[in-house]
Amino acid sequence: MRDDVIAKIAAGESLEQADLVGIDLRGVDLHAADFSKANLSQAKLNGANLQAANLSQANLRAAHLSQANLADANLSSANLIWTNLRGANLSGADLHEAIYDDTTIFPEHFEPEEAGMVRSIE
Repeated sequence: MRDDVIAKIAAGESLEQADLVGIDLRGVDLHAADFSKANLSQAKLNGANLQAANLSQANLRAAHLSQANLADANLSSANLIWTNLRGANLSGADLHEAIYDDTTIFPEHFEPEEAGMVRSIE
């Protein structure tokens, strides 16, 4: 599945609504990829380049995004509960209405409310 996903992204194909639960894409260049509404729960995206990627409404629950480049990415309305974003680059990222809770790990000094994120009260 990993190689198929990488090939589709390289070809500029959309992965909108794709079921990618637990996929390992650590360190992969996913620049400007379309993962809108995709299920990326428990995905390993540590160190991946997701600059300008579309992750709007994606399920990133329990995903590993530490050290990922999410600059200018669209994460609006994404599920970020249990997600590890430690050390991730979120500069210019759209996090409007993205869902988080106390289990979400953010980069140092990041303020989710200032980014327009919504705290879950599950």
